[in-house]
Amino acid sequence: MLTANIQTYLPKILPAITALRRELHGMPEKALCEDRTRQCLYDFLKMQTALRVEMQGPVLYAVWDAPHSVTDTDMPCLAFRADFDAVEGADGTLGHYCGHDGHAASLAGLAMLISAMKPRCKIVLIFQPAEETGEGARLCLPILEKEGVTEIFGWHNIPGLPKGSVDLLPDTFACGSTGMSITVTGTPAHAAYPENGKNPAAVIASLVLFGEKLLQEPHEGMVLITVIGISVGSEAYGVSASKGELRLTLRAEKGRELDSIIEKMTFEAKRLAAAAGMAVEIAFHEPFPATENHTASLEKMRQAVEEAHLTPVTPPEPFRWSEDFGHYLNEVPGAMIGVGSGCDYPALHTADYAFRDDLLEDVLKIMGGLCMRAY
Repeated sequence: MLTANIQTYLPKILPAITALRRELHGMPEKALCEDRTRQCLYDFLKMQTALRVEMQGPVLYAVWDAPHSVTDTDMPCLAFRADFDAVEGADGTLGHYCGHDGHAASLAGLAMLISAMKPRCKIVLIFQPAEETGEGARLCLPILEKEGVTEIFGWHNIPGLPKGSVDLLPDTFACGSTGMSITVTGTPAHAAYPENGKNPAAVIASLVLFGEKLLQEPHEGMVLITVIGISVGSEAYGVSASKGELRLTLRAEKGRELDSIIEKMTFEAKRLAAAAGMAVEIAFHEPFPATENHTASLEKMRQAVEEAHLTPVTPPEPFRWSEDFGHYLNEVPGAMIGVGSGCDYPALHTADYAFRDDLLEDVLKIMGGLCMRAY
């Protein structure tokens, strides 16, 4: 019955948000530079919905202030989040190769649906910048406390999963990760007399081997340490190297395991450098927490998926890529799901990929059902 009620509003909503999605697709902007995108969404929400719309710096969100939510302290305050930054390729080319244009358009459609169906609970819709770099979620966290959010939901389109299927991961949806750079500095010497200097090559090599050894230890869930790059010295063949850098990506299914391998790699880098009489500098880049779903929230998602006549699927393992939605789940209960784009659909972050517009309807049925079942 609930899906049927939602279905009555879709003929008006779907054409509007499909046009919005295509407009957003034509203005891809990199993380924290999404000025046109944010303004476009703001204008759409002000014109098409009855929600209170707030824009503060790079952050945009909209609120359904249901009358009952003011007086009923037991009424939940649900939040839904969508990202809107584009992917920046290695050559600097920007494109919506991850489907954030579709994520944002679907959330705008949810705002239209909420305006029409008038749920009795308070609802906050967060349009987030800078997901690709992991910076955006942290900027949006103050919204949770300010608006009194009690639970949060998110979704991602998933190429390779049949259309009409929805991934429901009972624990970790996406792994946590961080880039780690370790710079070791010794002293130069003539290549004929390397003993007169301090060459960091052995320290760097030992750290690579230590990482391999670390992976052999027992871990809770999947753990990866990937070498991204190694540089030692220069092309001056008469000079023994005096500076080297090891660049890694550390990845883990569980947040505590990620913290553990970060701590161990950091300790070993400092120990080896100190033993060799060299200086070490360690920096972290684009950190993402693990996106670990809450059981009760995921069960609500499952019920909404089934009521939308879509097929729930439990994948055998979490996605190895990272999502900064985990920042929200560290603050309030919630869950993230994956909505199937089709088995043979182009992969995310490839030039052939573009968001599939008929996913908008699937998302509205799921998220609209959550909104209307919340009280």
